[in-house]
Amino acid sequence: MEFMDLSGLYVGDVRVCSFHEGIGDRVLSAFTNNMDAYRELSAKEAASFGHRLPQGLPMRDLVGAGPLIADRLDAMGITEPVAMAFMDSLLKPLETYHDLNCPACQSDGDGSRVCTRDYTLAAWVQDIQDAVGGAGQLSEAAYRLMSHAVEEEHVLLRAVLSVVPAATVRLALGTAEGWQTFAGASAAVDQLRLEASQCTPLVVLTEGRSDVAILEPGFALLYPHLKDLVRFMDFAYRPAGGAGPLASTLRTFAAAGIANRVVGLFDNDTAGCDALRALRPDTLPANLRALRYPDLELARRYPTIGPPTCDAPEGRQEHADINGAACSIELYLGRDLLVREDGSLPPVQWRSFVPGMNRYQGEITNKAALQQAFQTKVRTATDSPSAMATQDWSGLQAICDTVLTAFH
Repeated sequence: MEFMDLSGLYVGDVRVCSFHEGIGDRVLSAFTNNMDAYRELSAKEAASFGHRLPQGLPMRDLVGAGPLIADRLDAMGITEPVAMAFMDSLLKPLETYHDLNCPACQSDGDGSRVCTRDYTLAAWVQDIQDAVGGAGQLSEAAYRLMSHAVEEEHVLLRAVLSVVPAATVRLALGTAEGWQTFAGASAAVDQLRLEASQCTPLVVLTEGRSDVAILEPGFALLYPHLKDLVRFMDFAYRPAGGAGPLASTLRTFAAAGIANRVVGLFDNDTAGCDALRALRPDTLPANLRALRYPDLELARRYPTIGPPTCDAPEGRQEHADINGAACSIELYLGRDLLVREDGSLPPVQWRSFVPGMNRYQGEITNKAALQQAFQTKVRTATDSPSAMATQDWSGLQAICDTVLTAFH
């Protein structure tokens, strides 16, 4: 940025830090777009930077009242105790300086110089009060201490505002021409939210507790090196299950501006497809995904039992493609669990008709036994990892891959 050394952070008329390497998003996020301000560079200011700049050069600032700035920083977790603890940490230990003009420095014998001045947090507080209150000049020790708040200028600002809360804050951006493409302070908040979402665990939401009870241990076995980066939502915090409540949770997350990357996994059945249709996943924020379990080759021709008729009071058994109509989590547990001793598969029972999808909702029979068998399968794989090579994990592998590639 041209004339970047004209930028700086001011509290009152006191310059508390400079930005020789550019102004970061974290300090920009302390301001709002309506704090944008323009002014003309004074001859005195231009001379103080040693530049041959014309008087009246258009400059751009962000200016806000101290209490408003402090409120924004507090809301981001940069509270007064956090900020003051940070300043105290800068004092322990004192850094090595190379200022030959500092009377408090003594040579340590190897050519460098170490500041031995007894400078405390209380002394820094007094220096800030004196400078902003009228002196307009920071002590050398105060300026030297604050110069070490590199990339933490927003924390430094909150600490200063805890000392002089009513002061006006001005972030001098530099020349107006140099900031023509500046998208505003709100863009910095959006960027921080994006960065935060990349550093926080990927959250997976499902329709019910049974899905979590299967997916969480399955993921830990298939991707042990990633289990701390993917979190399955605890239903103690979302007691309601089903496709409808899952869609409602995603809408709530979207409205709340949740920063985490979140994947909502719907069953690959009629109810899940109907909920996705109503949710309209393409309208969700970029950090939210609404997906359903992937289609299964096994399900393309699967035994089903239809509703009772005069000719078949217990329902007629037929084969059908149940992808998108009856594939709940149990269909993904592997052929080694699904295939019965006689070589048959537990049929799907067609149940309620869903008008929005113009098809029936199906449910696999003997769900509880399949879930119990899966827990035994997990224990076997946990006790003897080599056993996984003889087990069928392809269904759960497909679901895990859907989660891990959701944002690709």
